[in-house]
Parts: sequence; C-alpha cells; structure tokens
Amino acid sequence: MMIHASIRMKFAARQFSKARDILDSLVERTRVSPGCVECYVYQDVKENRVLLFEQWWEREADLDRHLRSELYGQVVLVMEMAKEFPVVRFSQISTTSGMEAVAKSRGVVGPATPPP
Repeated sequence: MMIHASIRMKFAARQFSKARDILDSLVERTRVSPGCVECYVYQDVKENRVLLFEQWWEREADLDRHLRSELYGQVVLVMEMAKEFPVVRFSQISTTSGMEAVAKSRGVVGPATPPP
C-alpha cells in the first residue's frame, strides 16, 4: 500500500523565500531515501506565499523511518516557520489508475492514447 504525504503551509512575506529554499534543498535528498517514490515542492499560483510539500512512499515503514530522520527534522522546522498551522495529511493508497480511468468514464472504446 503506497502512502501519500502532503503538507500545505502559508508563510509571512519575510519567511516565504527561506522556507521555499529549505524545502527545495530537501527534495533531492528525500527522493533518494529508502522507499521514497517521489518528492515535490509546489508554490500556489493563486494564494500568496503558500507551499505544498508532497511525498510518495512505497510502504508505511519507509515513511515512519523518514519521519524519525534528521532530514524530516528540517521539514518540522519549516512547518514551525509557517504563519498558520500547517495542513498535514497522510493517505494510504491501495490502487491507482491513469488515463484508462478517464477513457472509461468518458466512454472511449479501446486503449487511451496520449496526444502526439
């Protein structure tokens, strides 16, 4: 069962750039952690100074190990910099699908093909 972890954080103007730089520096180091599938930092384009730190983990044990790591301690420090209480979510995903779900819902017969 895959685990999706996300943290949505809003920062004061004086903290935003520093928080973004710290999270950016953690992405590649997190991606090479055992069991990490992906890690991203997103900046909200509609709401000022909001960042989303998103991770995908192969197993709950991998995520647990990461949450206890020194690396994640830096994420906690960034959360403490937030202007508002961060929104933290951990979701267990048992199945995933892609374009085939779109094609099926829209009544497309045959394999869904990507645009050229």
